[in-house]
Amino acid sequence: MKKSAFILLIFFVSNVPKLLAQFDSQISNYWAATNYYNPGYAGQSGKLELTGLYRMQWLGIEHAPKTGIVLGEMPLKLFEREHGVGVSMYNDGIGLFKTTVISGQYAYKMKLFGGSLGIGIQGGYISESFDGTKVEIPKDDEYHNPTDEAIPTTLVSGTSIDGAVGIYYNHKKGYAGLSVTHITSPALNLTENVVLEIPRTYYFTAGYNIPLSNPLLELQPSVLVKTIELSSWHIEGDSLVATTQANTLKGMLKQTQIDVSLRLVYSKTFWGGISWRKGESVIVMLGSKLKMFEIGYAYDIPLFSNLLQETSGSHELFVKYALDLNTKKGKKGKHKSVRIL
Repeated sequence: MKKSAFILLIFFVSNVPKLLAQFDSQISNYWAATNYYNPGYAGQSGKLELTGLYRMQWLGIEHAPKTGIVLGEMPLKLFEREHGVGVSMYNDGIGLFKTTVISGQYAYKMKLFGGSLGIGIQGGYISESFDGTKVEIPKDDEYHNPTDEAIPTTLVSGTSIDGAVGIYYNHKKGYAGLSVTHITSPALNLTENVVLEIPRTYYFTAGYNIPLSNPLLELQPSVLVKTIELSSWHIEGDSLVATTQANTLKGMLKQTQIDVSLRLVYSKTFWGGISWRKGESVIVMLGSKLKMFEIGYAYDIPLFSNLLQETSGSHELFVKYALDLNTKKGKKGKHKSVRIL
């Protein structure tokens, strides 16, 4: 099905939750890209981790979201204390909107109850653009004013600083984390009259490792809860859509998304699983870990959404490289192999 750019624009300024959620892109392999939404994860793996993720959402719908994410994190020992540093970069396109975020991360680490607690902060740059040259306004339509200042007619963009905070606890038996992204709800001035507010988003994630009677098998249930404060599209002056609807909803509505996942891991090498996203999708996941590389794939089937009539689903692929690091003083051999122990 083909959706016009104008329809997607109206959806956006009318505060449709599915589109507003894209400021923090929806991902299905959330457990493999934790520092995308929680800076407290930086350094928790004990490795140098580099992750690339690409998602194509709602195939078959024109101007549907496409997201690219690049992540890096590693532990750092400084002044005899353990720390973590990381970087998060992503580019997201939906309709005529494009979002770019580049951020640096720092986490202070401490030992706690046999595990490691990270308290992290993130700071960076966010850019949003809208290509008004591609807007298609229906002709002879009494409900849509071609000169409405709520609808830019040129390529417009805005930038702002952006930040996040998070805590993350990691244990050999499981993990849990809380975080807030876009903590200051940054406002981006696309034009003199149009200001786009980025919604503050709250995350809770947790997972547990369950060994089975077969020592080669392990169950890994996990959950991600994401709550979004709906943003608004502000217009100075009269506006047919934005002033009456966006400002009415501002600060009054929230959207919560829940992902519940279960993966079965074989010999710490191969895994498969399934996820349930409340009110939307069933997700099938497959992956493999070979030496320092891990690759995973997720296919979202929107069984619980009206989108099932319009799209075949969403595809997501990630690749991760992990290099063991030893930050403890006095250890000369940083990389070991079980073949020579």
